[in-house]
Amino acid sequence: MEALEPVKSVAQGTVDVLASNEVVVDQAIDAIGMGRYQWQLLFSCGFGFLVDQMLLISITVIMPNSAKEFGPKYQTLLSASLYAGLFVGAVTCGLLADLVGRKLVWQLSIFGVSIVTLLAASSPNWAALNVWTSFCGLLAGGNLAIDLTVLAESLPRRWAFLLTGLACVWGLGSAITALISWPLVVTFCCPNGTTPETCARSDNMGWQYIDIVLGGLCLIMSIVRSFALGMHESPKWLVNQGRVDDAVRALNLISSKNRAEYTAEPQHFSNITQDQTEKPTWLQELGSIRELFYGWKNIRLMGIMILLWAFVGICYPLYNVFLPYYLEAHGADLGDGSNYQTYRDLAISSVAGIPGPLLSAYFVQLRKIRHQGALFITGCICAVFAGLFTQVRTEAQNIGFSCMINFWLNAVYAVVYAYTPACLATKHRGVGCGLLMACGRLVSISAPFIATFGDVTSGVPLWVSCAMYVGMALLGLALPRID
Repeated sequence: MEALEPVKSVAQGTVDVLASNEVVVDQAIDAIGMGRYQWQLLFSCGFGFLVDQMLLISITVIMPNSAKEFGPKYQTLLSASLYAGLFVGAVTCGLLADLVGRKLVWQLSIFGVSIVTLLAASSPNWAALNVWTSFCGLLAGGNLAIDLTVLAESLPRRWAFLLTGLACVWGLGSAITALISWPLVVTFCCPNGTTPETCARSDNMGWQYIDIVLGGLCLIMSIVRSFALGMHESPKWLVNQGRVDDAVRALNLISSKNRAEYTAEPQHFSNITQDQTEKPTWLQELGSIRELFYGWKNIRLMGIMILLWAFVGICYPLYNVFLPYYLEAHGADLGDGSNYQTYRDLAISSVAGIPGPLLSAYFVQLRKIRHQGALFITGCICAVFAGLFTQVRTEAQNIGFSCMINFWLNAVYAVVYAYTPACLATKHRGVGCGLLMACGRLVSISAPFIATFGDVTSGVPLWVSCAMYVGMALLGLALPRID
């Protein structure tokens, strides 16, 4: 496991002025230390994780219940609309974050999701619901990329493990969505097995209430995030734009909020020439993606990361789509299949997944384990439980293994999500995070098509998913070390 080489100073003549100024910002953040600003930022970035997971889980709830009313031919393809939007949104938000700054995209993303989610509740037909779902994905697609980017550029280096631990909010987002959906579906949705002829809109308002409640929560979070908590523009992004005075001002505001004694001065930074800070156009920024692949080390790193994100994008949706059908086809008794049981089990397994990223956060701060070891350990254990899950035959076993899978899946994904912004250069961190997440979203689009047109009783997709978890574990060992 090789280490990423630290950036050397300009005095050594090996890097450009912008890179040396990034080192100054890193040193300033370390000198200021962990304080009120970072804790507030951590809390508000947690909103982004909440929104992302609530959106993904809500689709699995809304899809079957809205289908009772609209009667689409291929109901599982609603999730494909979401993933298509997430794919476009990941690339777009990443580009915007590098072009116009982190702050604006960070503030607007959740607000946009809240408005579109509320509008989705008014969908008069299946086509409209698909359109609104795509727009939800478009606005939410880069939300996590921006949250991780902002946090990675604001945390002192010895506190970087919090990037991994923050992913525990995924489990919280799943649990909140399940607990909201549970009473609404049971009380206000048509029972399983109904059709458009027997399920009137007035009897099936539950899925619309879910959208309204989640949209309202997103609106509250966006207001709190923008006005009560807030953030300053990333000093690292500012120095990359040549705005040294603004970066100094941002650092001093952070220091003041933390009540630290550190004061940044313009003379701490190297002088920047006009040609080094010329603002790129959209086309130039798109073209600069090739810089992510410049040199053998970068090609190797990006190749590993693309594979990791592709595995992330296909494993979870494919496994969860096929598993219930496979178990039932092979004699499992998973209960009565009522709405009550379904959402009770979802709530229980979601809560069980919350501590997973906390374990990963502990692993990555240990010098002998770090991200590489954490991904290897969690990936292998996840593969074992995924394989054993195929042998489940009772309702109790189903709940137990669901809890273990959620725990270890969240632990695996926390490492991947936290490592991604940390391994990318500041100049292209936004678009780099967006590009990698877009790879995962793009691959995810295939899962609903496989579920719709494939043999859902086949065990092949499940074992392919298990193999991919092992692949993620092995790829973890090949990742460059970040100290």
